[in-house]
Amino acid sequence: MTIDPNYHSFDPNDPYNIPGWTAVNQLPGPGHPTANPPAPFPADITIQTVTATYMVESGQPLPGSVLIQADRRYRDTATGDLVVPNARRLKVVNGALSVDLPASDDPDLDEPFLYSVHEVVPGGRKFMISVPHAAIGPLKLHDLVVEADYKEIQPPRIYALSPRLGGY
Repeated sequence: MTIDPNYHSFDPNDPYNIPGWTAVNQLPGPGHPTANPPAPFPADITIQTVTATYMVESGQPLPGSVLIQADRRYRDTATGDLVVPNARRLKVVNGALSVDLPASDDPDLDEPFLYSVHEVVPGGRKFMISVPHAAIGPLKLHDLVVEADYKEIQPPRIYALSPRLGGY
C-alpha cells in the first residue's frame, strides 16, 4: 500500500483537511517555502525533545504527519508570559518524528496541562500526552500517553491583520 504524503482532501471529516493550515504553517518541501522558525518559549520553561518512529511490520517507514496542541493556555509565573495553544503539524520524515515541547508539569507554569495528539498515519490514533519536567530526554511519544478524554485539536489561528477584517 502506497500513501501519498502530499495528499489533500476537501472532505470536512478528513484529518488532512485543516482550514487555513497552509496559510499559517506551510511545510518545507517541493513547492513550499521554508517555514518561519517559531518564536522561542520563555527562557525558564523546560523544553523536552519528544520522538516517535512510524513503520510497518516489514520495516518500511510510514509517511504522514502528527498534529499536536496544548489543551489550554498556560502562563509562565516568573515572567507573566502567556502561551496560547496553536495546532502544530509535524511531518513524519522517513518514519521518524522529533519535536521540542515545553514540559507540561513545569513548576514555572501556573498549572499542569496536557497535549492533544492526532496521528495522521495509517492506523493512527487520537490521544493525550503529558510531557514530564524531570525526565531525561529524548522522550518517546507513545510512553507519554495518559488516561484522559481526548480534546479535539482546533484549526490554527491566523494572526495577520487584514483590511477585510478591519486591520491595517
